[in-house]
Amino acid sequence: MMKVLLIDDEELSLEVMEIMLCKLNDIEIVGKYTNPIRALEDLEKVQVDVVFLDMEMPGMHGLEFAEEIVEKYSHIEVLFVTAYPQFALEAFEVNAIDYLLKPVSMKRLQKAIKKIEEKLTLYQSREELVDADTSRQDLYASFMSSFRLFDYQNDEVKWRTKKVKELFAYLWHNRNHPIHKSLVTEELWPDKQAEKATALLHTTIYQLRKALKEIGIEKPIILVNDHYKLAVPIKSDVLEIQEIIQSERLNVLEVQKVIELYSGEYMENEDFMWSIQYQQELKQEVFHYLQKFVVSSRRKNEHTELVGKSLEKMLELNPYDEATMYQLLKHYCEQNNTGKVKEVFQTIAHNLKEELGVSIPRNIVALNNNYFNRT
Repeated sequence: MMKVLLIDDEELSLEVMEIMLCKLNDIEIVGKYTNPIRALEDLEKVQVDVVFLDMEMPGMHGLEFAEEIVEKYSHIEVLFVTAYPQFALEAFEVNAIDYLLKPVSMKRLQKAIKKIEEKLTLYQSREELVDADTSRQDLYASFMSSFRLFDYQNDEVKWRTKKVKELFAYLWHNRNHPIHKSLVTEELWPDKQAEKATALLHTTIYQLRKALKEIGIEKPIILVNDHYKLAVPIKSDVLEIQEIIQSERLNVLEVQKVIELYSGEYMENEDFMWSIQYQQELKQEVFHYLQKFVVSSRRKNEHTELVGKSLEKMLELNPYDEATMYQLLKHYCEQNNTGKVKEVFQTIAHNLKEELGVSIPRNIVALNNNYFNRT
């Protein structure tokens, strides 16, 4: 059950949002406030997953309120609901999960809720993994879907700014070779003049060193001949995926592990332009790894359930791949799983007809029709 707190200085806006949210499943509104200062005081007394927050309010601006949440209640997500589009950039600078413009449509609200649910689920699954691994001696980083770093006590590292977080991720992303400071500034501050970008780099490097020192890491960044290199040993989900794929192990446990760890694309929610190339490369590598498992298992007529899950993940990775669509539909036809056949065909129809505006391939339509004609 997602626990939501609403803050807006207009009573009517609060009522409208409450009515819309009550039409959705698994949402509990734990509070409504027209006074942001009072809401901030009461946050200590109530369990909240996400705050729906207005921008322009008397007593405290929405951005100021969000900064307080980031500092004091890092587990709470912030979603802005406002009539002022000019604050969108500032909203994401304080790690807001989304930004809705009034009047909010139900379709847009549902999209935002789904985004929040995915993030909360990711947090929960990662925390369960962290709790289970009490013997870990290294830092642990989650890069799939969103980037999160856990310290030696399994607590998530809190970043002073988004740029500090991005700098750490960027240095780790390029961990195999030192990066010249000019390239760092070009990637992280492409819109700034060289002098200003260099000053921002120095400030951010300082803040990063300070943040890592606070969790017990001395000399985490090496600078040699104007080249930076991260000197911090880290375990991560993406390294686990890479290790399995590169080993080409196709046993059940390894395949299940890859599917579990690939909870989303590489740092897809971070909006780091420099990560996109590897994001696509890793997606293709995982796709081909699962494809090999499917081919091998079907040849031996084994691991039927995991073959289905692998094909589903493959379609998720490449929703417009006709061969995967056909294989997945055929797999559930062969298993005589009517529910899954309907579900897969509906997914294909959505991906092709609604998303692309193209017809479903004839062989897939024929496969679907033949199945239901004989059942």
